[in-house]
Amino acid sequence: MPHEIGTLKRFIREASDEDLERRLLELKEEHFRLRVEAATSSLENPKRLWFVRKATARLLTEQTRRRRLGEER
Repeated sequence: MPHEIGTLKRFIREASDEDLERRLLELKEEHFRLRVEAATSSLENPKRLWFVRKATARLLTEQTRRRRLGEER
């Protein structure tokens, strides 16, 4: 999975619906682990938590966009 916003956008455009769903599940799991780590100790890379939240939101937005495009047809 990309670790930069630019490559994330490219991944989202090119990914299939199944790939988006799989990656969304991975990001949710990673977000949970990072939140637990932040609560119990200090994060090695605090910016990663920010990126995971933003990436999750972008994937959810793309899923909604694709769902709505499918309903219009």
